[in-house]
Formats: sequence, structure tokens, C-alpha cells
Amino acid sequence: MSKILVSAEPKQGVYGLSVEVYVQTTVALTADDARRRVNKEIVPELGTGLGAGQPELQVVDERLFWRVPIVLSLPRLGTLGTVGTVAVDARTGDITLSSEDQERLINHARWLYTGASLSAN
Repeated sequence: MSKILVSAEPKQGVYGLSVEVYVQTTVALTADDARRRVNKEIVPELGTGLGAGQPELQVVDERLFWRVPIVLSLPRLGTLGTVGTVAVDARTGDITLSSEDQERLINHARWLYTGASLSAN
């Protein structure tokens, strides 16, 4: 089962939450398709030990994206955690990841690895 997230901007002066969502569109990519695409096209550029996790379907401004987590997992240390996410358009398959976001993912992975390595010793 896929998880669906709805992003909404809070309106100033409005209290409480009322949600009504209706989206009619064709989703060309399944969650598995999005995960495979990220593993093939993005993960090799990021480094060893990183892989795509379980995607979540996200609605943003009437568009659907698969939000694919990037997880750091190493043989001796196990799964260390999620270092960030990559957005994959659910209709077109286009991947959204700026060079700044890519650098942030790599730095977070280094930080997790360093912390895990120090605590393992």
C-alpha cells in the first residue's frame, strides 16, 4: 500500500484544518517504478551505501510526485538512516534534484557515516 501526502500552505488568521482533496490524473509510474528510476539514475552519482527507499505519493499544487527517500546502509554498520528525498513526477517520470540538494544528501550521508563509525569504535 502506498502512502499519500498532501502538502498545504497554512492561511494566516485561519484556525483549524479543513481538508478536501480531489485529484483526477493518470499516474504513469508506480512506487516501484519511481524507486527503480532513482536507483538507476540518481544513486550511482551519490556514492556507496546509498539506495532508494519506499516512495510516498505526494500531492503538491495539483501535481503528483513520488517522494523517494535516499537511505544510507552499510554492511558492517547496517541501516544508518535517511539522508534526504528525491521527487519523481508520477506522470512524466522526471526527477527533481538540484546540485545543491545532491550536495546536501552527500554531506548528510558523510555526517551519518562519521557518527556511526565513531560510535562503533
